[in-house]
Amino acid sequence: MRIRSIFILCFFCLQTLQSQYKIEGILQGEDKSLKWAILYQLKGEKQHFVQNTKIKNQKFAFTVPETVSKGMYRIVYRTKGQGYIDFLLNQENVRFSFHPNHPESSCVFEFSEENTLYQNYLTGILGAQHQLDVLQATYFRTPREASKATYKGILKNLNEIQDRFEKESQGTLAYHFIKASQRYNAETIVTAPQTYMQLIQTHFFEHIDFEDVILQSSPFLIDRTRDYIFHINYSQRKEMQKQLYKEAIDHLLKLPKQATLKRDLIAVLIKDFLSLEEVGMVKYLLEKHFSILPVELQDNDFKKETLAKLALSIGGLAPEIEWEEKGVKQQLSKLNTAKKTIVVFWSTGCSHCQRELPEMYQYLKNKKNIAVVAVALEDKAKKWKKTIKHFNGWYHVLGLDKWENNIARSYDVVGTPTYFVLDADKKILAKPSKLKDLVRVLEN
Repeated sequence: MRIRSIFILCFFCLQTLQSQYKIEGILQGEDKSLKWAILYQLKGEKQHFVQNTKIKNQKFAFTVPETVSKGMYRIVYRTKGQGYIDFLLNQENVRFSFHPNHPESSCVFEFSEENTLYQNYLTGILGAQHQLDVLQATYFRTPREASKATYKGILKNLNEIQDRFEKESQGTLAYHFIKASQRYNAETIVTAPQTYMQLIQTHFFEHIDFEDVILQSSPFLIDRTRDYIFHINYSQRKEMQKQLYKEAIDHLLKLPKQATLKRDLIAVLIKDFLSLEEVGMVKYLLEKHFSILPVELQDNDFKKETLAKLALSIGGLAPEIEWEEKGVKQQLSKLNTAKKTIVVFWSTGCSHCQRELPEMYQYLKNKKNIAVVAVALEDKAKKWKKTIKHFNGWYHVLGLDKWENNIARSYDVVGTPTYFVLDADKKILAKPSKLKDLVRVLEN
């Protein structure tokens, strides 16, 4: 009976060991500031938390059950700047080393057939593609008959690399990305730059299947969307750029058959155009594409949030601020004592504010045509009342509940100090991120 129990226990332990996969990372160089590694699964542009672990002696390890979903994963080791590395996970152990300051170019996989295969493909295909691109660019400047034959030779090699890796990767997760990464190249060298760009624009998505669920559950489609909209369709002329954006958006959003994918791509582009202060393009996406999605996919909160952020774009009318000062009710919109108004969000507990606000006060001391509305985000009023005595001449607003304060939320404030420069009509002229940027805006 005892032997049978030991056998069952050993069998159970063996099954437990076999039902897990290990993900190990080794950091090249020495950076003692890196303490934690966080494992996420990527779903489009969203990161889903899986595990976290400590970094010890420049190493970290995760153990995940075999039931974990296959797909693209991300390990984040730094919360600011370039601090993550992506890899494929598909029923195998993964071990790799990389330098934390340039992870993509330094990454080497010791274990993982999938990732080694994909990495070898990228190295080979990008090298051959670079040769072809350089030859094509040189031909535009200096056309030579010999370049035509050279072009065909490089193209033949490039196509052979693509075919070889597609065959080798059949049945793997990497296959989906290898197939979709193939770039269009003309069969013969192109004589004019305009024709070259038109061909790339026309055939950009030729090898990408928008219905591929593996691609959908990774950042791949979003990355290619951004490349197409913001890099392939580019003009230095402002009006031409707007037209190119619209044509590119219309073409792109005809490709996905699934309304949910279309919605996700629209949302990504809206966020990107908002960050670029491209108000017209955000409105175009909302009116031309978002509004025709199935009603159940039109997220009203997302639309409301987008419209609120539009109001905070350059040229938009600054949201109203109302407060009472010395028994007098004040409104931002009714301040008419200056040509420009600076709205600054700050806090008595913010070290940057403690340094920048006195400097700002001294800089503005003799500038009578500039008004300042200082909104303090606080939990209590006591310290604020003492501090504002050092800033006579400014309008002072107490924003209790800090980040949850209605004024802070209407201005989408996520950090302090935050600056807004308004014209006489209270339209937003600039949103400088630091005091030196504020000074530069005012000087110019």
